[in-house]
Amino acid sequence: MPAYQAPLIWIVDDDEDDQYLFEAAFRQLIPPVRVKLLSDGEELGPALEQSERLPQLIILDLNMPRLNGFETLRWLRSQPAYQTLPVVVLSTSSQPEDQEKSLQLGANGFLTKPPSLGDILTMFGLLAEQWQLN
Repeated sequence: MPAYQAPLIWIVDDDEDDQYLFEAAFRQLIPPVRVKLLSDGEELGPALEQSERLPQLIILDLNMPRLNGFETLRWLRSQPAYQTLPVVVLSTSSQPEDQEKSLQLGANGFLTKPPSLGDILTMFGLLAEQWQLN
């Protein structure tokens, strides 16, 4: 029987406050969780290539400098090794066209960043269930 491995979630977001809130929310919901924080889509490729274990879920922001969420999704889905990685876009945008484009580029989901920690906990609790992270 394989040894238990804590769920591994990567958060790709250039906003340090959001990174902190999202990591804190996941740690509260899934205490053994391992969270890796990346601040730009450009960091994702090298991090994936160097990682000994792929994440079970990537939370991806859209609006980032250098390589934004759309470009990052396009790149991820063009790489055979990463085509099936679960990616949920979490953005301040609530524009239907951003959601549609994210899903067309291969995102597994699109969520608008909630205004409060309570709402974040609720949202992430549903994500944890959906992706069987607990």
